[in-house]
Amino acid sequence: MKTLVQKIENTSSCKVVFTDFFDTLVHRTVHPNYSIKLWSKFLIRELGMSIPSDELFAIRIGALAFLSKKHKLRGIEVPYETLIKEVYKRLLNTDVLADTQFGAFKRLFEQADYISEISVQFKNEKLIAGLSSLKEKGYRIYLVSDFFLSKEVVCKILDFHQMSHIFDDIFISCSVTKSKEDGSLYPYVLDVTRSKAEETIMIGDNRESDILNSAKYGIQGIHTKHLSHKFRNKRNLMGNDATSFKKACSKVETRCGKSGHPFSEYIIHFYFFTERLYFKARKDRVNNLFFLSREGLYLKQLFDFYQELNQFTGINKIRTHYLKASRQSARLIALRPLPEEDFKTFGNMGGQMSLGQLLTLFLFKEEIKIELIADLGAEPDKIYSNIFYSDIMHELRKNSLFIEQYEINRINQKQAFTNYLYAFEANIEQEGVALVDVGWGGTMQECIYHFLKKEVPVTGYYIGLVAIYDIQPDTKRYGLNFSIYPSHGVSDDILKANRQLYEQLLGAPHGSTLGYTMLNNAPKTVEFHEENEKYVFDTYIKSIQEYMLLEFEKLFVALRPIDYSQEMAQDYMTYMALRNGILTNKKMVEFINNLSKGFYQNIGKNKVGLVYSPNQLQVSKITILKKFLKSPEKVFHYLVKIKPYMHVKGMYWLSWPVNLIYYYMKFNFWVKKKWFPKSF
Repeated sequence: MKTLVQKIENTSSCKVVFTDFFDTLVHRTVHPNYSIKLWSKFLIRELGMSIPSDELFAIRIGALAFLSKKHKLRGIEVPYETLIKEVYKRLLNTDVLADTQFGAFKRLFEQADYISEISVQFKNEKLIAGLSSLKEKGYRIYLVSDFFLSKEVVCKILDFHQMSHIFDDIFISCSVTKSKEDGSLYPYVLDVTRSKAEETIMIGDNRESDILNSAKYGIQGIHTKHLSHKFRNKRNLMGNDATSFKKACSKVETRCGKSGHPFSEYIIHFYFFTERLYFKARKDRVNNLFFLSREGLYLKQLFDFYQELNQFTGINKIRTHYLKASRQSARLIALRPLPEEDFKTFGNMGGQMSLGQLLTLFLFKEEIKIELIADLGAEPDKIYSNIFYSDIMHELRKNSLFIEQYEINRINQKQAFTNYLYAFEANIEQEGVALVDVGWGGTMQECIYHFLKKEVPVTGYYIGLVAIYDIQPDTKRYGLNFSIYPSHGVSDDILKANRQLYEQLLGAPHGSTLGYTMLNNAPKTVEFHEENEKYVFDTYIKSIQEYMLLEFEKLFVALRPIDYSQEMAQDYMTYMALRNGILTNKKMVEFINNLSKGFYQNIGKNKVGLVYSPNQLQVSKITILKKFLKSPEKVFHYLVKIKPYMHVKGMYWLSWPVNLIYYYMKFNFWVKKKWFPKSF
């Protein structure tokens, strides 16, 4: 670009420089029309609209063509706000905007345009440096561009590229309803800037608009041909979103596989959950999300980071809160007076529990526990198959001390949790409660709904659902990555198989919530952090989470300029889970076993560790084999445990034939997708 600068400096009459913007100062990595496709993608996400991006793209193009004809203007001369109003009216007519006011729509429209452009642009560093040097030497420099974005949006783009300081002023065709395309913009700019044509040079890549049309008004032109960029734009018309998407995800998966952080590629699962949660929250008009402990702590961190990265937070931010709760604490706050309580909400939690564990579950003080056990003359460590319906429970229900302490603790728990919940300052009565968690059933959601006397809707957004309760209109729940509700297919069966790994990778640096209390008139949680679990987090999980956060950002940046579908994402997650489940190497299996040693089950007997054994199978091996041959995804949750079991038994060296399962399952799925696509 030294020659261009020298040419300007050698033109003694030149005092003013006009310069084009696109394909001159900045270039795009995609065809120009694709940036509008990305605008569609971002606006649909932010407004939670249920229309394809292609349809919104067509609405915008149609609106522009209509306005151009109506006002007898070129498309690039149509005022930007006029276009926004026309698109807004058309969307209102399709009933997809809900209660969005025009002011909010306009701000999101502009931000989506801005984000779509900066996502695909890169600078012509040499020309920018050359113009900066001319600016320092006293030349007046003006940006003169034919573009459909307003001057305000273009200024933001210039700020992003850190080149605003170069320009004395900016002239955009749609902001002044004049264009370079017909030449009308040149005399306008000369007049406004009080520049003389013979003292002005125009720099641009379009021979017709930038060079020939400016020459009609006595302005000398310098043509920047940039043939390679023009060829790229034509080539990118034939681009493939699916290929670009798969390549972006594969790069993350490959880096994670080589990183020394086993299973860090699970960030791909967490990324698409975060993205889907964001879109679903927008669609449902959610203003506050409550992330449930403990898996919710890292999910909240990812969600907050996602909002920061997408750059819409100043306009449309969703508030997030971290709600410390567990199945135990949630059940305690939902307890009814003893004569009315049947403990059905505890499900199988009372199985294989002792009297001592039951009294601990109710958070009775140690001296109360000792006195109750003495009163009953019971063995505190005797295990009951279902303690809530046992003889000892029948005796407890008649015991005056138990009745008194049960009611005191029940009321205290409710009051402390009430203060804790409302301290988040969310308008719960009007908005309801939107919970986020790793998932599986929704026990805590049910308990909080009962705690709120079934008067406030409590909605659950989960990574996955594998159990369904009696869902009511006020207790809707969604498995965003996999679910068995309202139906499920091959992908759901694969993704739900290794659920404990989701939980372990989403571990938190604090203990399980046992209940709630008041301390100095402030609500506090009562917690217990099991030592093995703490060791596993500090030794393994913490560093993995830190690394996954870095890959989360890289994946966001890589996927932002791609208009991919959630079907693509689902397919990628499914086959990655298949690879993770079957093609695990010895190092990964050892890692799984180390994690399992710290897997603390904070209900029932409070067991630590997971043990895989064929004795746990509830069906015969012949039945499993038959099911595997027909529908291998139905037994995938057994298949992922084969290698960890063989490793524990010292037989991992015999596990290589297990890898053949992967290829059989891929073939089986190929057949199903080709001939029975609705079942996949």
